[in-house]
Amino acid sequence: MNLNPRFPPGAWLLSLLLLAPAVQTAAAQTAATQTAATQTASTVRVADAKLPFAVSLPRGWVGVNFKDGLMGVSIASQAKAPAALMRFTFIPKQGKAVNLKTEFLGFEQAVRQGGAALKLVSEKSARYGGVNGLSHVYDLSDKGKKLRMQIWFGSGAKNFYNFQLTDQSLNYSRRAPLFAAALNSVQFR
Repeated sequence: MNLNPRFPPGAWLLSLLLLAPAVQTAAAQTAATQTAATQTASTVRVADAKLPFAVSLPRGWVGVNFKDGLMGVSIASQAKAPAALMRFTFIPKQGKAVNLKTEFLGFEQAVRQGGAALKLVSEKSARYGGVNGLSHVYDLSDKGKKLRMQIWFGSGAKNFYNFQLTDQSLNYSRRAPLFAAALNSVQFR
């Protein structure tokens, strides 16, 4: 089952590079999408009844609505570009099997067809919240922008998950621990 056509890379990549128009205030997103949130000094717990998971996200990041039809949560490190982006999205599997390596190949092909150069830096199996998955780190260059992405694809009982961090290559190592903490905080329902 190839789900990647429903994860159009061009839409979110362009939005990342031209982020400001899509950004809402953190307060507006909280009011619009969270039914329950527990806050700590550095994170906000998002536990919305519409999501098949709960996750702790970095405090101070702002909600982003890409209007791309994906279900989940998208946040940016700041309202103005350049900004890092974290996305926690899912697609119902509807009883179909998912091959994560095939999903990554489809993702890579779609990014390259969009005109960006993509280089796989690392690949490893990773399990978050009891769901097995596969994590890739990529270097991506597009129109003079150099980005680094970490993507985790997971295959749960009912959903295919796509969790990712995208940032400028120079800032990635600073924000990767925030993404790792968010991944480690995920609890699936």
